[in-house]
Amino acid sequence: MPSCLARGVASRAIACDSCVSPGYLRRWNDFSQQPVEQEIFLEWIDESLIIHQHRLESMKVAAGKQGSVTGFTGAISLGLSRTALANTEFTQLFYALVRLAPYCGTGHKTTFGLGQTRSGWLQEQKSAVAEQLITDMLAQRIEELTEIFIAQRKRKGGNRTDRIASTWATVLARREHGDSLGAIALDLEMKLETVKTYVKLARKALKGTDEGAIENRR
Repeated sequence: MPSCLARGVASRAIACDSCVSPGYLRRWNDFSQQPVEQEIFLEWIDESLIIHQHRLESMKVAAGKQGSVTGFTGAISLGLSRTALANTEFTQLFYALVRLAPYCGTGHKTTFGLGQTRSGWLQEQKSAVAEQLITDMLAQRIEELTEIFIAQRKRKGGNRTDRIASTWATVLARREHGDSLGAIALDLEMKLETVKTYVKLARKALKGTDEGAIENRR
């Protein structure tokens, strides 16, 4: 279920340290028999917390008489700054609260079923992040190749420069990425032989660019 954080009368759609930590600390103070001054600890959190990685998505969900509230689902990886580790008491408390989180839930409206929390970066989150990184890298490679091919064709006075350069770049980048010629042809709605030809032409053009760069360095 989504988590919903509150600041005053407003609901928060994303996780932030000053919203997440108070709930964990209140429950710690209620049941641990080792209460900690909340204001001092939260000031330390504000100065010390580092977000290593996150993948969050906001969404609305029904929550009792209030109707719908805005919450979030996803995963977040947190850590502490190097200077924060000097405070061993608060460092130990921070990691204790991290271990407590799955048992007390995150945010408010937990009695309505919101705020389910699990420790560890979920495998599906890892897969989603990895997939997004690959997608981003492919897009960057297509953009890089497009600029190269546009520059080449402009020097040669070619027509339809942008469209052809973009097609060459897409075909070659996806081939470098490991996609089959058949899959590329299907996605781009092109004939297989045309895709093969474009790959050859793009590789030849790119090789010419590399050779020219080597010659210039000499």
